[in-house]
Amino acid sequence: MNRKLIVIGSKGFIGKHLTASLNPAIYTHHKGSPYLINLNAPNLKPLPLSTETHAIIAAGCANINDCNKRPEETYAINVAGTLHLAKQCTEMGLFPILFSTDYVFDGKEGGYTESSPTSPINAYGKQKAELEERIHDATGGNYLMLRLSKIYSTSIGDDSLLDEMMQTLIQGRTVRAATDQVFCPLHINDLVSIIQELIDQKITGLINIGGKETLSRYALALDVCESLNVSKVFIEPISLDELEGDPRPKKTALNCKKLYETIGIEPQSLQSSISTLAADYLNEDFLLN
Repeated sequence: MNRKLIVIGSKGFIGKHLTASLNPAIYTHHKGSPYLINLNAPNLKPLPLSTETHAIIAAGCANINDCNKRPEETYAINVAGTLHLAKQCTEMGLFPILFSTDYVFDGKEGGYTESSPTSPINAYGKQKAELEERIHDATGGNYLMLRLSKIYSTSIGDDSLLDEMMQTLIQGRTVRAATDQVFCPLHINDLVSIIQELIDQKITGLINIGGKETLSRYALALDVCESLNVSKVFIEPISLDELEGDPRPKKTALNCKKLYETIGIEPQSLQSSISTLAADYLNEDFLLN
């Protein structure tokens, strides 16, 4: 057990992996956990805190369309509630670690650094941009904000980036992939390692977190198709403009030079990740099931 850490929001994709890998002393919002933190009215006092020093806040609403349809409700969670929770952490001697997104940018240029001015074009991006702006005052500057690119895993059935594509192709359906969506995906295992090292090095402030490879979702889909030995006719090139709902930024690749100058971690390559998951999908036992 890692007695330094608590994870708030251990039911979501990132929180689930953090809880499984880091084995925190306390975790909330997870099946079997007796603790629940409601971001509409967060309260840390019921938690049995003792020697914990860091709180990873992985809770929130990351659904783009939900933020668009329910802006006031999601703002209360993603901004007001999260800031209140971070302030409580600070007051109780816990160092808060929070998450932002590459959606704080308009996606016109890409290659964004930590000092690039934010320019969100949808509700989710606006909420996270405000969180980035206000977190310093809420914590007195004693925080770590991780601005993420797309995070994925290589586990069958988790519906993350690669798995979603492979599930669709294995079922003989078409993958619609945007040629104008350009990002720098990172494996969840690398994110976990990065967080642990940033904690160990006592890094504070805002830092971009992404992989070292930049490519379009369409190019990635073609690589996935090839790994499964599936005809590329099942990959339909589209534009992000064709998707319904709130607009999405197109070129959101992050400049992660600061990160990789700070830590000694080499992220898993996309090709390695694709090959690993494809091998699992092509496993005879899986196909028979």
